[in-house]
Amino acid sequence: MGVQVQRTFVVPPAAAPSEEVPLTVFDLAAPTYHVTVLFAFSPPNPTNQALLDALSATLPRSPLLTAAMRLDRRAGARPCFVTGKGGAGALVLEAEVPSSVLSDHLPLAPSPGLALLHPTVRRGAAPYVLMLQINRFACGGIVIASSTHHQVADGHSMTMFFHAWADAVRGDGLDVNCAPVPYGPAALAPRRPPRCEYEHRGAEFLPRSPAPPHDDGRASKPPAEVDRHVDTSEITNMLLHYTSEFVAELKCAAHNRYTTFEAVSAHVWRKITAARGLADGGDAHTSIRIAVNGRGRLDGTGALPAVGFFGNVVLTAISGTRAAALATGTLADAAALVRAGIRALDGGYFQSFVDFGALHGDEDLEPACADEAGMLSLDVEADSWLHLDLHRLDFGCGGRLVGMLPGKVPQDGVVVLMPSLRKGGGIDVFVALWEKHARELSAIAYT
Repeated sequence: MGVQVQRTFVVPPAAAPSEEVPLTVFDLAAPTYHVTVLFAFSPPNPTNQALLDALSATLPRSPLLTAAMRLDRRAGARPCFVTGKGGAGALVLEAEVPSSVLSDHLPLAPSPGLALLHPTVRRGAAPYVLMLQINRFACGGIVIASSTHHQVADGHSMTMFFHAWADAVRGDGLDVNCAPVPYGPAALAPRRPPRCEYEHRGAEFLPRSPAPPHDDGRASKPPAEVDRHVDTSEITNMLLHYTSEFVAELKCAAHNRYTTFEAVSAHVWRKITAARGLADGGDAHTSIRIAVNGRGRLDGTGALPAVGFFGNVVLTAISGTRAAALATGTLADAAALVRAGIRALDGGYFQSFVDFGALHGDEDLEPACADEAGMLSLDVEADSWLHLDLHRLDFGCGGRLVGMLPGKVPQDGVVVLMPSLRKGGGIDVFVALWEKHARELSAIAYT
């Protein structure tokens, strides 16, 4: 794929006074890397100028996307984003793919060539919160690639931004003078007085001191082949397509008592565990870690603004069991574990976390979950895009969204469920896995 970058520039931040915005307690617990997503639109499409004009009109509504990042704790200072005139702006690349038509690359699936369609993101080195690349193919089709730092926004917030941008392109009444969407710690409301019913040190954040070793029934050491790093080039990204009929079969196998996400994620968890060889006896323990959006759980509590909030409101639910038990049990058993983990993070838990931030947000909090690239894992990290409405993006002019895909993920065990854009629907499951295990998964994923 011959991608030719024609222009690189920065959309400046809003001309407002500089402001230091501390990270919220949710931001402090979020992954510390950029998340890249590619959106492919069939022709006809708006011009680049129309896209860029609408982008410039939309970005002031989300000041964090043009902020400068100060994430180190220099001299004990709390990590923050600098908005307004002190911001970094948003990086934009305009590119052409003159020798290729978009249909040659559909359905959109992980491949090395896709890296040419988005800005290069180096961990810990990217100075911009938001980086966009607009790729225009010979046929008039476009791929818009977005890379956003996760400590700034979760999937729900970025969905709000993408739809606001699309609305502005279509001319659907974006008020350029409207106030920014609420963001930052000042928009979160703890109880008075704040109180924590749950222990968040040791869950979302590391405890003050290392916990003493204890025997919880887990293996003291994982199998030798997963107790090491590999080069990130050995982490394969793949896409599984589950038809609507197959999804219905999975839900039926789980006695039709579980949601699509619960049934499909449980199935994929079992298959990845089998592909890793963990189910062949022994005491290996495996967990599924699930990103849970707390917005619905906090509705009516006053903890979040009544209309919108831009940032992170996501915590991780964890369900675990012995790998052998996961393999010998039923799909319904696995789905029940997934559901139990998700339901444990109820409104009370999220409110407790908001209050924890009010009490301890100024302290040196270290996330408990490492997101180290190339570290082989016994676990699965599952995320659902099924209800984000990203698949409904419409930039107008008659083109339609025909592909949606995460960029390259170098973490072993990451799973993302997305509505399939193929004819007939179904579910697309993005999986990042060690190449040896990925080959095994390919052979058993549909059984």
